Amino acid sequence: MWFRNIQFYRFEQPFTMTGKQLQAALEGRVARSCGQMELACEGWGKPLGLEGQMLVHETDGRLMICLRREDKVLPASLVREKVAEKAFEIEGQAGRPVGRKERADIKEQVLQELLPRALVKASHTYAYIDAKNDWLIVNAASAKKAEDLIMLLRKTLGTLNVVLPQTKISPESAMTQWMMDDASLPQGFDVEDECELRLVGEVTSTIRCKYVDIASKEVRAHVAAGKRVFKMAMNWQGKLSFVLHDDLSIRRIRYDSELLEQADAGDDQLAQFDADFSIMGAELAGFIPALMAGLDSTTED
Repeated sequence: MWFRNIQFYRFEQPFTMTGKQLQAALEGRVARSCGQMELACEGWGKPLGLEGQMLVHETDGRLMICLRREDKVLPASLVREKVAEKAFEIEGQAGRPVGRKERADIKEQVLQELLPRALVKASHTYAYIDAKNDWLIVNAASAKKAEDLIMLLRKTLGTLNVVLPQTKISPESAMTQWMMDDASLPQGFDVEDECELRLVGEVTSTIRCKYVDIASKEVRAHVAAGKRVFKMAMNWQGKLSFVLHDDLSIRRIRYDSELLEQADAGDDQLAQFDADFSIMGAELAGFIPALMAGLDSTTED
């Protein structure tokens, strides 16, 4: 279980629940299948899937959890077509146009008719609590998916004091500085071959660079002309490659082959999950504080 995109949050107060206590709390909102008339439902699933027994998987003091969600798939085009058919039928029979409120009622009726026959799509969002270092780390590319998990966890526990981490300067300002001055890069970090620059005004101008030397004069000229760096590919200690975004999210993480080989547990899926989680957790426990320290130590021009 290697997280490829992460949103991370800091606990304002220490998380003191044990794995057993968290397990007991999650059992109050176990994932289930959607009812016939439900558009969506969500709850806590087993991180190990069919192989698992528990809602919390603990390794090295870190607690892995999994939000499982089901959504009914109702194509908007199909709903519109059915609404138009019923509205046309009413107009023909009553000899009058169908108003906005009546059309809304028709749509609700159509949804009720289609829901029991709709396909169901399941999705899973994984996260883990690193209580020792006061982090909640969510495997999600979008902030919304991470916030959905946090919202359900807060409802489940009654309270959850996590916040987005704050830095002295914004990631956008730091990345812009790092691009223009190699010496300003925090220790252990290097830039790679991808970035996105924007000039925000009445019209947003965007330049996307890929497979280029982003420290070249040609790329830096865009910054000199007023553009700012909103995402940049980087590397940490040769162990992790990633793309840092201006909202502090980390996308497209690639782990060094030596780490992957170190975690190889053969054909035992449970042992493999445990090994992956252990090594990934240890690496992110070093990487995230290093990134935060780098952002705090960079000075804005």
